Amino acid sequence: MSVVAALVNQKGGVGKTTVAVHLAYWLSLRGSVIVVDADAQHSSSNWLKDLNLPCQVTSDPEDLLDSLPQLAQKFDTVIVDGPAGLSEVTKSILYASDLALVPCKPSGLDTHSSGKILRMLRQAQRIRGGMPQGALFLNQAVKGTVLLKESQELLTNTGFPLLSTVIYNRQVISDAPGQGLTVWQALGATAKSAASDFESLFTEALEVLNAES
Repeated sequence: MSVVAALVNQKGGVGKTTVAVHLAYWLSLRGSVIVVDADAQHSSSNWLKDLNLPCQVTSDPEDLLDSLPQLAQKFDTVIVDGPAGLSEVTKSILYASDLALVPCKPSGLDTHSSGKILRMLRQAQRIRGGMPQGALFLNQAVKGTVLLKESQELLTNTGFPLLSTVIYNRQVISDAPGQGLTVWQALGATAKSAASDFESLFTEALEVLNAES
């Protein structure tokens, strides 16, 4: 069964594109995958060219509603890199996705503002009878900080699962887009740790979807 998985959050700079591209690469080793770049900056489409992974660029709400189900018939997984902001584009993505992943940075402003995208996600679920499944995860975190612990506590009370895997702020992840690679192609122990974190995150995210199927 094909899956449409979206990275969504109204805030920019939370790592939607980085996670979307790494998820697409990880899934490409297991089956067919395409990324739909719905972000006006088109960051993921440029990066995906370097990785030789298929990508479609569209930020039109009506086009997304039509194209996402069509792509799901051709590929095992469709990954959507959503835009910043709560727009009709984000609504269309939620209305056509099976799984919505919400990256959150561990800061007071970011964790509190996640309520807006979660409200939109709940609205989509009411209209679609429980779909898409949703989950949050902490991204760009610093190990052992009070802020990380506080953010984890805040995000466990949203009504959506908070994935236990945390993606930490590592230079190798920040450098990946400019080098046109993922952490799996990078060298060194830090890259290996980052790859392990991503694999754990993605496995956990797919388990959320499978648990409800």
